[in-house]
Amino acid sequence: MKRQYFNLIFLSMLFISCVDRFRIPNDINQKGSGNFGAGDTSFLQLSPVWNSAHGLSQPVEISIAQDGRVYVADAGVNSILVFDQNGNSPTGFDALKGLVDSETNGITPIDVDIDKKMNVYFIDGSQRIFVWNQYWNEVGINKISVSGTFIHAQTGVDTVATAGTDLWFSLLNDNDWGIVDGNMTDNQALIDSLIQPHIFYDGRDEMTAYLDTYYQSDSSQFTGLTAPADDENMIFVTDNYGGQNNQYRIIQIDFKRSLILELKSGDLVWAYTGQFGSNAIGYGTGAEFVNKPLSLDVDYQGNLYFTQTGEYFPVHMIIPNTSGDYTTYSSGFNPVADDIMDSTLFVSPMDVAVDKDRNIYVVDSTKGDVSVFSANGKFFKKAGYASKEDTVSIMNEPVSVTVDKRGVVYVCDKEDGAIYRFKLSNTLDEDLKTED
Repeated sequence: MKRQYFNLIFLSMLFISCVDRFRIPNDINQKGSGNFGAGDTSFLQLSPVWNSAHGLSQPVEISIAQDGRVYVADAGVNSILVFDQNGNSPTGFDALKGLVDSETNGITPIDVDIDKKMNVYFIDGSQRIFVWNQYWNEVGINKISVSGTFIHAQTGVDTVATAGTDLWFSLLNDNDWGIVDGNMTDNQALIDSLIQPHIFYDGRDEMTAYLDTYYQSDSSQFTGLTAPADDENMIFVTDNYGGQNNQYRIIQIDFKRSLILELKSGDLVWAYTGQFGSNAIGYGTGAEFVNKPLSLDVDYQGNLYFTQTGEYFPVHMIIPNTSGDYTTYSSGFNPVADDIMDSTLFVSPMDVAVDKDRNIYVVDSTKGDVSVFSANGKFFKKAGYASKEDTVSIMNEPVSVTVDKRGVVYVCDKEDGAIYRFKLSNTLDEDLKTED
């Protein structure tokens, strides 16, 4: 029995340690965008524009990983295209090109985000969420668990479970049980199914239907996706299905252990699947509700930001309250006092992004520009113009926006098939060139 408990403790420590084994490069420019002040001038366009010469066709969403790489969901080529901050395409990401599902049907990505474990999540407008892990692809998977012996921490009772069964899933996610022995396989087909992009969450699963009692999870239409900055083992999506029950909401998807992987480095790591967690925000027309959501982002404090086309406010910020038995959310903006809640400022607010200082960027596809607000929702400036004298945006149909750690604003223009970049003129770095 002592030997079994020693194995249990050893495996637990190993699982914890190897989650953090992958380190983000520390040579990224950490110069902050800072808080907006009186000395800030205009957002100037940076050169060059990223376009078809960079392989872009119809970029519809954009996100930046912890290592500074830029991930672009391109609907025109059914791909997630990856760039460094100079616009070059690094190697090792071919699996994200020409995306297909398990039935070889093409996947048209509409949003993408990356967490600290280097999981790349993307959605296609259906009830599915897909995932691809960069680290597993860099290191390689050697074996995958097929069964294991579990022991109860209090009673010492043990049982054997087969991977993929309900019993396996239950024991693997129960803190009262630990796995003390396991059988692994090197079946290449199974390894390939995890190395390639695969489904992380599916609203059609029986467990989802059981947990998501009051909604039609199998009919969900996910329009926005975001992964918290911290290692919180959850992601959020916006559901824009509608229907008779006004199925407009923000869903929290929780991570659940599904398999044990032995990497070619010798490390043992968990593989996760997504499980319905809760309806974070439900339907309504007020400042604390969702009505036909389009996009979603989260800041380092866990506050959620989203845009919507329904009544009455096009841009929202929702603050989590975790003091009770379950998390509740309240509005972070004052509908009367805060500029960002003024619906007259927007026509078609397609996307919202938040930088590391909680400044907020809202892209409007009809106006062709980006409205920038301070963390408290006060209007600051607009981006999208070649110079501060211009009144006509250089973009035709901008649909998404993100900001890197240097304060560079990236905007996807769907019609132009391009990505435009902007930076405040008084914070330009020497390695960033403005448009001539």
